[in-house]
Formats: sequence, C-alpha cells, structure tokens
Amino acid sequence: MRRPRTSSSLPRWRRIARTVHHAVFDESREGRAAEVAAWSNAASALALGAGATALAWSRSGSRALAIGAATFVVAFVLLRLLLAHRVSVWFAAALGTLTVSALGGGLAWVFAHVVEHPAAPSIGAAIGALLAAALPAWSYGTIARRRRDEIPDSLLEPVSLPRSR
Repeated sequence: MRRPRTSSSLPRWRRIARTVHHAVFDESREGRAAEVAAWSNAASALALGAGATALAWSRSGSRALAIGAATFVVAFVLLRLLLAHRVSVWFAAALGTLTVSALGGGLAWVFAHVVEHPAAPSIGAAIGALLAAALPAWSYGTIARRRRDEIPDSLLEPVSLPRSR
C-alpha cells in the first residue's frame, strides 16, 4: 500500500503551486471572490476617475483633480452597490473584468516588444488580456451565484460586530 505524501515531502515548486491554488480557488468559497470583485471595481473606479481628470484638465485646470476624485468616489460607491443584487452584479462584472483585462493586455503588449517578431505584441496582448480576465470573471460569476442563492458574504456584511446587551 502506498503511503500518502505529506506537504513537506512534496517538491518545492509543487508546494508553491498548491498554496497559490488554495489561496485563489479554495478559499474563494468563503469570500475571496468578493475581495477580487471589490479590487476589480476599485480599479474600474480609479480608471474612471483618471479619465475624468484627464478630460477636465484642459477645461478647468486646478479643479480637475477634485473632479477626478469625486468621479472615483461616486463610481466606487455605485459599483459597490451594483454587487448587492443578482442582476446588477453583471454590470459591475462587465466593467471590472474589462478594466482588469485591458490592464493585463496593455502590460503584455508593452513587455512583448522585447521579442523581435512583428506579431509578438498583438499575440501577447490577446493572451495577456484573456489570462488577466479569467480571475475577475470567475469571481463575479461566484458572486452572482451567491446572490441567487442568497448567501451573504463580506460585501454585504463587511463588518461583524458583536451585539450590545
């Protein structure tokens, strides 16, 4: 009979891969998906705020930063509220996944210029965008299923305080 391997007897690369897999996928059932969605929404709100700042810079000068900050706050609150319902979560999912995908594709496009082949940046951008979009898309899908089944998570109940007597 074969003895099961313990985690200390596994090769180092295998332990690292198992730890990453556990942190991303296994713990997501208990709220990691909510964290990924919240960070994706924050990135979307930040991109909207930066866009508003850039648009307002030529028109209003010094007030452009205030306009961008207000846009960021309003977008973040709105995206956070969209995560509370099973139908509206898809609007936040579209924006959050698109933002993370664009960031991953853009970074892959920049770094693919190291390869001296004319198609490398385009191929790198496509692969980078798809790989970057995988985790946010999965987390939004998990949140949508949780909303359908009416299971609370850290986005609906962010603070757990003991009841006063």
